[in-house]
Amino acid sequence: MMRIFLVVLMITTLFPGCSSRQLAVQATLPLISSQIVSMQEERDVDLAEKAIPASLKMLEGLLKEDPDNVWILENLAEGFCGYAFSFLEDSEPDRASGLYLRGKDYAMQALELQSNGSKWRGLSFDEWSQRLKEANPSQKAALFWMGQCWGSWLSLNLDSVEAFSDIPRIDSLMNRVLELDPGFHYAGPHLFLGAFYGGRSRMLGGNPGKARNHFEQALKLTEGKYLLIPFLYSKTYAVQNQEQDVFKMQLKKVLETSEDILPEQRLANQVAKRKAAILLGKSDELF
Repeated sequence: MMRIFLVVLMITTLFPGCSSRQLAVQATLPLISSQIVSMQEERDVDLAEKAIPASLKMLEGLLKEDPDNVWILENLAEGFCGYAFSFLEDSEPDRASGLYLRGKDYAMQALELQSNGSKWRGLSFDEWSQRLKEANPSQKAALFWMGQCWGSWLSLNLDSVEAFSDIPRIDSLMNRVLELDPGFHYAGPHLFLGAFYGGRSRMLGGNPGKARNHFEQALKLTEGKYLLIPFLYSKTYAVQNQEQDVFKMQLKKVLETSEDILPEQRLANQVAKRKAAILLGKSDELF
């Protein structure tokens, strides 16, 4: 991290002025990208939990110098969403909710920049639907992380009238990402929609058939290597529909699969293993 700040300092000294500060930020992005890759490959969950906040604050600092940088905005959205899910959602849901909204806002800023300044806030549902139809593949990351952050916030706030009214927008948003790229971020659209339809009762818009299909598609696309898929399959669909056999089978997959099966997502898989062990221990309470 110190190396990154030294690069920024050197460039801003050599090229004083506003544009030079943006140049300095852009010069550091390859280093930041390597740091993100390194974090995703980390096998020590506790080390990652302590290190990620500093990395997020560094990205926020860089954003102040280059506020129209879509790459930074997208990575902040992903970072806050991943940190809240991995380390806060189960123990500090209020903090997690706040960080999910923070990530959603960064993703929306990125999306608006990619839409030539067109606003995505305050649209009617018809306007929202039309804007989604016009979205193109270059916007899929911003769309996905906005939906992921938003949907994760919703799952923690289902008793909120605001959350309930957001369901159709989130549904249409992630289905659009599915159309653009079903394999994006390890079958992320399928995984999201599986949990989205599987974690709620029919009365609240759940759909067991759709949920199971999306989870199975996600498992197929990733060859079962991304362990958050079977974990969320168990936590949402299996619990909501009281399918204990599915619950135990999917958690067993998580716990028995090598942590190195997908090295580039070793941290996510380690988080899945930790959460799966805790969830399995609650089996008697859930069924």
